[in-house]
Parts: sequence; structure tokens; C-alpha cells
Amino acid sequence: MATKSDKKKQTEAVSDSKAGESAAAAVANFPAVALNTKMAGVTTKIHQLIKKKACHDSHILDINGFAATAANGQKVFRLTDFMCPQGEEFNSPINVVATPIGSKPFFLTVKAVLVNLGTDVEITVFAWDANGVPAPNVSFNWRCRVNYFVRIFA
Repeated sequence: MATKSDKKKQTEAVSDSKAGESAAAAVANFPAVALNTKMAGVTTKIHQLIKKKACHDSHILDINGFAATAANGQKVFRLTDFMCPQGEEFNSPINVVATPIGSKPFFLTVKAVLVNLGTDVEITVFAWDANGVPAPNVSFNWRCRVNYFVRIFA
């Protein structure tokens, strides 16, 4: 069982990583934790050619957590790794934001794609140092907002 001292050391390593490897190790020792909220919303779609706008009610999943990049400077994960699926099917728009944790500057880029026929979203976070070189062991917070609906089978 981890002591208060152990937890404090892990938290400090994640929040201010002077040695990226110790921060990544601390993240690896934390349980996977995410917060998610499901809410009602409105989706607005604008047809670019005719400039016609259509609005319709929608369901929104807002989910966030934290992770760290691997040795290749990337982290790949799926939303269903951080939630208890209840038959959701996701669709556009998908909005993902990732923010590095710590005092050392890094750039993060993000790719999000629908997978498994829309029943999941795969997110890839890429970390880069100031010279554009992939950066390993970068701890980061992430947040994703995505439309979903629940298919009801008869």
C-alpha cells in the first residue's frame, strides 16, 4: 500500500517533471482516472456551399483524464478505456485538447478518429520538444467532447 509520502512524491513527479522518465513512471503507478459527463446539447451544421444552417438536439460526452507519452513520444488510447460504455455510438464533431503538465515546455498535437463502426474514439497524442523532435515521457492532461447517440435495438 502506498504511503502519503509515496503519493506525494508521485504527484510531484507528475506535476513538475525535471526528469521526464520519473514523471511517466509516476503516471504509470497512478490508477487510470477520468471524469466524464453526459449532457444534452445542440449541434449546428452549416452547409458550406449554400450557407444553410441546421440545428438539432444532440447528446454530448465530455470526458477528461491524464496520461504520458511512451518512448516514441506518442500515447494512443480510446475513450472506452476511460468510461463504462452503455451502447453509445459517436459521431462528429470530436474536439480534443491536450496540455502538458510541468514547467518544461513541450508541444502536443492530437489526432482523433472514430473506430469500431463509431462505437469508440481513438485518440493519439504526439509530444514534441522545442526542436521538433518527438518527446518521450511527457505527462499531459486531456479532454474530449464528442457527440453521441444510443442505438436502441428492437
